[in-house]
Amino acid sequence: MERRGSAILPLHYGHPPEYLYKRMVKLGGTISDLIVEKFGIEKLLENLSDPFWFHSLSLAIGFDWNSSGTTTATLSALKEYYSGNRGEVFILGGKGKHLGQMETEFQTLVRDGAISDSLAAKIRKDARKVARVDQNLLQDGFDLYMQFLVLNSTGKWVVVQQGMNQNERMARRYHWIHKTGLDFINDGRNGISSVTEQSAVLDLSTSSSERNRNGMINIIRDNPNRYASRLQYGSQRTLDNFTGENQVLRMDYRIDWNRMRELYEYQPDDFQELAFMKGVGKSTIRALSYLAEIIYGTPPSFVDPVKFSFAVGGKDGMPKPVNVYDYDKVISFYREILRDHGIGNYDLEDLAKKMARMSMERTS
Repeated sequence: MERRGSAILPLHYGHPPEYLYKRMVKLGGTISDLIVEKFGIEKLLENLSDPFWFHSLSLAIGFDWNSSGTTTATLSALKEYYSGNRGEVFILGGKGKHLGQMETEFQTLVRDGAISDSLAAKIRKDARKVARVDQNLLQDGFDLYMQFLVLNSTGKWVVVQQGMNQNERMARRYHWIHKTGLDFINDGRNGISSVTEQSAVLDLSTSSSERNRNGMINIIRDNPNRYASRLQYGSQRTLDNFTGENQVLRMDYRIDWNRMRELYEYQPDDFQELAFMKGVGKSTIRALSYLAEIIYGTPPSFVDPVKFSFAVGGKDGMPKPVNVYDYDKVISFYREILRDHGIGNYDLEDLAKKMARMSMERTS
């Protein structure tokens, strides 16, 4: 069964304490290695693309239960681990300057022979498209400021990116995986992690908006001079005021008619080509969607695609302070399995019995 969802997280600033972050690197990396060893890298990628599993991992390694920083801290910890333990897993990007270094990180992987140049170019292109979809086609009030890319040498990848809503002081995390078939505009997202559901969302990345998208292309294929004079005057309002409850939608009076004429002259073949054209941003997409409903009576989807575990504690003391002794015992236990015995020598029942014995020894 394919998951659909989102995550919204309160904006928290600052960094995890050094004593905790070092352990997050070790435990998060060791858990990931165990999954790769037992089930293969594809299973790890599937897990990271699941917003619910990802959040459970961040809680298991001791980060905040609901902080926007769970994304950065968890993936930065895994990135640091795999930077020092090169194998099948590569993690690129981040936020701020780290996001700007993704191109250089790709070049390093190509130079080291970890991935071919042609495959790197394809993955870069896909990652940029993913960002455009969550930034422009899903207009939910969150602006992207972070993107992590997890991949292996055969080109299988996961994208985890996060957007910020400054007015609500909330963040929202978006998950994508290569297995979606790269149908970027028909519910290709694997999930979104969020605490709240938004009431005014324009979602052109879902198949429910197909008729509206077709109307947008029909508009571009028609000379905008034919309808501009009839539609750009009178009482109008913007999408920001639209709640999705009204069945009547009026055109945004700030439509850029020069841009409409440029698109008419270019004549994109389909909606995907339009969506990924250079210079086509949120306002252009929104205006075309408005016009498509006004002229053809085909409304887009206004449904927010969002959907709604502690182990060693959390850095803010929720649900309990981090117990460093327990944390180090957990790291030691899993490293023993991974390094000394190899997980392939254990079946799940043996692992469960060993973990139960360890728990009994700790509590007795």
